[in-house]
Amino acid sequence: MVGAIFFFLPLGIVALIFSSTARRRFRNGDESGAVRASLWAKRFMILTYIAGVIIYLLIIVSLLALGAFSS
Repeated sequence: MVGAIFFFLPLGIVALIFSSTARRRFRNGDESGAVRASLWAKRFMILTYIAGVIIYLLIIVSLLALGAFSS
């Protein structure tokens, strides 16, 4: 949840949807479907963190290049 909010929201929302799907499938007795949905949620969360870190790094590099942190 925190990763979805602070890193890259679009991919984080997809991860949360897959997580919800996995939980629902597990409750309904579909263990193999729950495992598949859980793996997809994990993949999208990893992509969320990677995209967020790249975006934050690009912002910091851009601000450094523009001289925003120079005194």
